Amino acid sequence: MYEIDYSDPEVRRILAEYEGVTAQFESAANEIAIEYREQTEKIEEEHRQKTEENREFYERLEAEKQQKAQEEQAQSPWTAPQRETVMSFGDFDDEQPKQDAWSTPTPPIGFPPPPPIPDPVPEAEAIRAAAPEPVMRFGDFDDEDEPVRQQPQAPASGGRRRAQEDDDEDMSGQSWLR
Repeated sequence: MYEIDYSDPEVRRILAEYEGVTAQFESAANEIAIEYREQTEKIEEEHRQKTEENREFYERLEAEKQQKAQEEQAQSPWTAPQRETVMSFGDFDDEQPKQDAWSTPTPPIGFPPPPPIPDPVPEAEAIRAAAPEPVMRFGDFDDEDEPVRQQPQAPASGGRRRAQEDDDEDMSGQSWLR
């Protein structure tokens, strides 16, 4: 093994360069540590100040709430709190029945006005009253009281057949077009 001779001028020169670089590094590291410590202290001080401001704000807020609660308790329990309530919904000029408010629409420019709506014809009312009411049935239900009217069945034509009662109301083969 080789031993280093520290008395040799070449070793001393190399060690001097090494010690110089090490000293520069330690100096830069110390400066960075000092800057970091100063910034940390500054941030901690700002944090303390903000915390104190917030604490004071919340203490004032709590005191105001307690004062307001005491004022509300000081009012007589037999009277309602006195608040001035003002409600405004604007001006209403059309407060008349809706049928009077509507009028015939104005036709577009260049088109003639629509013809007047004719009065109902009394004969039409009699015809409507005499006409049978259309009924749509969806099968027999046991809970209905009235008897079921059977529709006359047309003879089956083609490859389709009408549903039978034992088909359990399967209408898939039914032709719905007549």
